[in-house]
Amino acid sequence: MIGVQWLAHYATEQGHLSIPMGWPSFSLHAGIMLLWSFALIAWTLSKRKPLWALGISLRQVPGDIAFGLIACVAMGAFYLLAGGAVRLYFELFNEAPAAVFRDFLYQSAYGEVTVWHILGVVLFYPIFEELWFRGVLYAGLRSEQGRIPAILLSAIFFALAHSNTIPINQFFGGLVFAIAYEYRRTLLAPILLHIAGNGALVVLGRMLPHLGIE
Repeated sequence: MIGVQWLAHYATEQGHLSIPMGWPSFSLHAGIMLLWSFALIAWTLSKRKPLWALGISLRQVPGDIAFGLIACVAMGAFYLLAGGAVRLYFELFNEAPAAVFRDFLYQSAYGEVTVWHILGVVLFYPIFEELWFRGVLYAGLRSEQGRIPAILLSAIFFALAHSNTIPINQFFGGLVFAIAYEYRRTLLAPILLHIAGNGALVVLGRMLPHLGIE
């Protein structure tokens, strides 16, 4: 699926494919993910396997919600510290640290705010990315490589699947989502965290200009 998405992205950049006017910029990428996800679910059901085989379960919703709330607070504190560490790194090793840090923040946040973009980034992507990266990729790596290598490798693949030049957020997010899935054994926990994380990046994208970071 990732390979198909990258090929579609390349074809779009080269002018071989075009996105219809009025469609969100991520619609092609999202459409591929949607088709593959439905195909995966249909294949699972055709084999008479429950959706639980993909990690899709609502058997422990209250615990997942409580876990998600606590983890969101912890993630927020961690990212504040990580942001300070990144700023210090740029201060020490770049000639124009303020400009580099500004570019890093804008690349990490979501600047486009439309109904379709918010639905896609805050709701759609967390559900289907977790289905693939934790439900399929992590589960397979876990059975073959063990817990720690699976967490690290799935986080690396998750980061590489994004187009950011420095996908630090995606890597650490991938670590947290895999740990949440490992701990809760259901996709609901990492989905909730993913929704909260992407929602925070949308809010950050809107706040940056108002904070004087332009």
